[in-house]
Amino acid sequence: MDFTGYDRSFRMLRHGVALSLAVFVCLATSSAFADDTPSYDRPGFGFAPAALPLGGFAWEQGLPSWSLDHTDGTRSSQYTTDTLLRMGVGNDLELQLGTSPFNRLAQSGMGTSQVRYGRGDTSLGLKWAPAALDPVWSWGWLGSVEFADGASGIRNPQRQYSLGATVDQQLDDKRSITYVAQWQRMGNQGTYLGAGNYGYAITKAWGIYAEAVALHQQGRTGGLLGAGVTWLPNVRLQWDLSFDHRFVGHTTDWLAGFGVSMYFGP
Repeated sequence: MDFTGYDRSFRMLRHGVALSLAVFVCLATSSAFADDTPSYDRPGFGFAPAALPLGGFAWEQGLPSWSLDHTDGTRSSQYTTDTLLRMGVGNDLELQLGTSPFNRLAQSGMGTSQVRYGRGDTSLGLKWAPAALDPVWSWGWLGSVEFADGASGIRNPQRQYSLGATVDQQLDDKRSITYVAQWQRMGNQGTYLGAGNYGYAITKAWGIYAEAVALHQQGRTGGLLGAGVTWLPNVRLQWDLSFDHRFVGHTTDWLAGFGVSMYFGP
């Protein structure tokens, strides 16, 4: 599921099993719809500061996600169908299972080129998001482990661990800001990520968001700016479109995604 250290961190954060930020989704579910509307973890960086109710189940699917990176003279482009399955287990807890059933990785540089296909790594995660006591603030934690069990050339070189925290600040009925911090560890390498997201609900069904992301890994620091749009035709279905672009430092050049999220349960 990996082809550069930076993109590995971004993909894991994105689909919530390593760390996606769906601040706007939290806004839409809290203001535009009823309280029983589920909070989806995609799109964007981080995850929603809310766990699914007991017996609730959500399927979040990239259709696909895409990334482009230039590192040390090598150009890498990858398409991935990132999948996240979420289940509420009660007491503000949620189990998550993630993978990418199909990946296409194309690399070129130094006079060579190659294309690889295969399944990405499997991730297991546990989210804890206690019920908010203040209508303005909500928060949650997500810990996960990603196993190096994907196809050769796609998978991580070894197991990776992640711990993330997200805090949402509801400014009013239409606006919110979410703050995200994440730490990842693979072998003796650590990655630190911070992100902020501003979401705005245009209508009950349509919303937009903008985000800024900073990442530090192996002595190298970079930043991304991104934006996206979400459409909820009903409370159990969400479509999303998003992108992020490097604006400073050393990080993945482009990230983009198109996806759908569906909720099944009470």
